[in-house]
Amino acid sequence: MEIKNTFRLITASLLLSILFVDTTFSYAHPGEQKERTVMLSKNEEVSFKDNKGNVVSLNQLKGKVVLINLWATWCSPCLAEMPSLDKLYKDFLENSQIVFLSVDVDGNLKSSAKFLKKRKYSLPLYQLNSALPKEWSTTSIPTTIILDKVGKLVNKHVGGMNFGSVKFREALKQLTEE
Repeated sequence: MEIKNTFRLITASLLLSILFVDTTFSYAHPGEQKERTVMLSKNEEVSFKDNKGNVVSLNQLKGKVVLINLWATWCSPCLAEMPSLDKLYKDFLENSQIVFLSVDVDGNLKSSAKFLKKRKYSLPLYQLNSALPKEWSTTSIPTTIILDKVGKLVNKHVGGMNFGSVKFREALKQLTEE
């Protein structure tokens, strides 16, 4: 049984890796799209704050797949991927096994909230409340980070994405079912 679950995780990871590399936009710095197996230690706490001041930590989200999207209102590739990310969020809204964290890297949640509202996006808005682990951090946006249910990094993609890809959606759904 454990071999079967490991095989599923490897298959989902490979599929996500292929999908992340084959995207419409490519604004990554060389070498930033490498898949890494990183898990937070019990002492390492990564947290995010929403526009109401509520703090959520990744340790609280263990048992769920976490999709973190780092973006800013002035970033053209971020804006280009936003409609498909919002649709993905809405399509997975009923799936309690996945959490979306749309993270404004500028930390101006008031401005970002107005931006999302004006465009009728439903994405949950956050800012970083702590530093990201070294392996997850980036100087380029957009960046999308996907963690599996145990908090292990499944993939980090730097650059714009089309979140509407059927293969990507299937791989994400498979991760939530493991």
